[in-house]
Amino acid sequence: MARAEYWLAAAFLRFLRLLFSVLPIRRRRVVLATARVPQLEGNLAYLHAAMRARYPRLDYVLLLEPYSYRLLGKLAYLARLARGMYYLQTARLFIVDNAYLPIHVAPHRRGTTVVQVWHAVGALKRFGVDTVRPLREPERTFLHRYYDYVIAAAEVARVPYAAALRTPVERVLALGGPRTDFFFDEAAIAAARDRILAAYPQLAGRRVVLYAPTFRGRGRAKRGAPQLDAVRLRAALPSDHALVLKTHPNLDRSATTTDGYDVVIDPATEINELFAATDILVTDYSSSIFEWALLRRPLILLTGDLPEYETDPGLYLDYRTQMIGTQVTDADGVARAILEGRFDPAPYDAFTARHLDASDGRASVRFVERFLGTIPPADGIRS
Repeated sequence: MARAEYWLAAAFLRFLRLLFSVLPIRRRRVVLATARVPQLEGNLAYLHAAMRARYPRLDYVLLLEPYSYRLLGKLAYLARLARGMYYLQTARLFIVDNAYLPIHVAPHRRGTTVVQVWHAVGALKRFGVDTVRPLREPERTFLHRYYDYVIAAAEVARVPYAAALRTPVERVLALGGPRTDFFFDEAAIAAARDRILAAYPQLAGRRVVLYAPTFRGRGRAKRGAPQLDAVRLRAALPSDHALVLKTHPNLDRSATTTDGYDVVIDPATEINELFAATDILVTDYSSSIFEWALLRRPLILLTGDLPEYETDPGLYLDYRTQMIGTQVTDADGVARAILEGRFDPAPYDAFTARHLDASDGRASVRFVERFLGTIPPADGIRS
C-alpha cells in the first residue's frame, strides 16, 4: 500500500470510527475477519465451529475479504473495510488471522476485544514487523497495532509473536493453534483423505509426494519459490509414486510451471486436508512443517536458497541444526531422499514438544473458554 493510499484510507476509516462509536456494542456479536482468502479456513474455521457448538445463538459475522492490488479491487476492498469498521465498533469479540486495516488505524473501544490468531502455526520464518529487513513505509508504522491478545501454538513462540505482531508478550497466550485440532481427530483425518481421493482419483493406490513451497517476497512483489525441476524428478520416481503440486493460495497460479506433475491441486484447498492423503511432503520454509510433524511422516526440505532466505525475511530457527526432515538442494536430491528412504522419525517428538506444546486437540475449546466463557445465562445462550 502506497503512502497516499494509506493516508486516504486511514482518514476515511477514522471518520467512520467516530461515526460508529456512538452505536451500542452488541454483546452477542462475534466477528471473524480475514484479508487473505475468500473462504473460512484454518484457525478461523476451527474457532467458528467450536464457538457455534457451545454458543449457537450468538450473532456470528464473517468478513472474508481478500486484498486486491488493482485499482478497482482496492476501491471495492475499501468499501468492504468500511463495513469492517462498523463491525469492529459494535462487536464484543473481533478475531482476525492476518493484518486488518480497520484495527490498525486507531484504538478500538474498550468494550471490544480484538484477538489475532495468525493464520500460520509456530515461529519459523520471520513475519509481521519482525523481518530481518525492516518493512517499508507506511507498513512499518501502521501494520499490526492495537491487538488485545495474540494466540500462539507454544510457549516458545510467544516472544517471536510479540515482536512480529507488536503486542506485549504477557498478552501473547499459548492456547495452541486451533487448526492443529484436526491432527488429533482420526475420523476427521480419514474423512479428509476420502475427500481428496474423491476429488483427485488418480492419487488412489499410489504413494503421494506433495510439493508445497511457501512464497518469496511480500505485497505486490510476492513470488513463488525457485522452480523445482519436476520433469526430472518425475522421471526419477517409480510410476506408483504420484508427484503433486500445491502452490500458495495467495500467488498467481500462472507464476508456477506445472510440467512434470501428475496432479496439480487447487491452491485454495486447505493444506491440512491435503496432508491427510499425502505420504511424503517436500517443502522449504513453510510453517506447515509444524503441522506435518504431528503426522510423523517423511519430510524433505528443499533449501537451495537458504542463505538468501535467512537474509530476507529471516528465520527464527537455525535450519542447519534445529530442523527435522532431510535437507536437499535440487530435484536429484529430492529423488535420492525418496528412493533411499532417508527418514528418521526420532527427532519429531522433541520438535513437536517444543513448537506445539499447547496444541493437543483442545486449542479451539481453550480459546472459547478464555474469550466467551464469561457469557451470562441471562443472554439466553445455551452453554
